Amino acid sequence: MLSTTKRKVLEALSKAYPLDLSITEVAKRAKISKPTASTWLKVLEAEGKIVLSRRVGKAKFYRIKKGDVKT
Repeated sequence: MLSTTKRKVLEALSKAYPLDLSITEVAKRAKISKPTASTWLKVLEAEGKIVLSRRVGKAKFYRIKKGDVKT
């Protein structure tokens, strides 16, 4: 079973697809703190559900994997 916070992060990325989101954008959309968003993004990346799509300066942008998009 997914935790509520993990589900919020996945939903934020799923709704934004095909766009990628920064950690700050994920935090705002999921209504969680940036450190919490960062932690869950790392977990989801390790699980293979999302990918680190690009870096702009220090900012990291994540995108949900295409097969995991929920419409």
